[in-house]
Amino acid sequence: MKRYIVGAVLVVGTLLFLSLPAAGQEGVSTDALLQSFTETINSHESIEMAFKLTFSNPVKGAMQNFEGTLLCSGRKYRLLTGDLDIYSDGRSKWLCNKTTNEVVAQYISDDEESVDITDNPLRFITAYRKDFKYSRKDTRTENGKTLVDIEFTPNDKAAAYTAIRLTLDEKTAYPHAIEYSVKDGSNYTILITNITPGVEVFDGYFAFPKHKYPNFELIDLR
Repeated sequence: MKRYIVGAVLVVGTLLFLSLPAAGQEGVSTDALLQSFTETINSHESIEMAFKLTFSNPVKGAMQNFEGTLLCSGRKYRLLTGDLDIYSDGRSKWLCNKTTNEVVAQYISDDEESVDITDNPLRFITAYRKDFKYSRKDTRTENGKTLVDIEFTPNDKAAAYTAIRLTLDEKTAYPHAIEYSVKDGSNYTILITNITPGVEVFDGYFAFPKHKYPNFELIDLR
């Protein structure tokens, strides 16, 4: 189950903050950056990216590293990592756990208020002003870049995470990293290593390619 949770974090993290435009000048306000993010991510027909994710839990002494790629177009997306692949064609989703050789197929909920981020990872675009409090926390210089941390705190006290911290390059407004702090003491840090907007995509990219998982058990919950 933890593999699916990691996959969900990967999806929401990478899709929420991967396509902010150039700000044009330093000192742009937090609200202006988030507004630009909302408009720009909606303007791209497709986005492809590479990322690194580190999972840590100091209390349990656990740490894991993941690398992967994400291709998305609207509500359709394909997430590929070493241990977990997720395909979503906008109607169904397939979570492929390569450590257990299982594929779980589910329908995607039509409920726009669904809390399952693997149903609609981009829901945050329209919900962050309503569902989160956010503020600029820190500004620092790293490798010649001025980085700004923006922290989001969920209004829902029952949310699985206590905070989300987004790090942006102040000059370009492109994302540098995003960190999730979870109630159990775990942290998920996603470092975005490459972004390519406007790549050519086909619907077949997002449907489950059964031939690539020939020995996997299909658990169809649809």
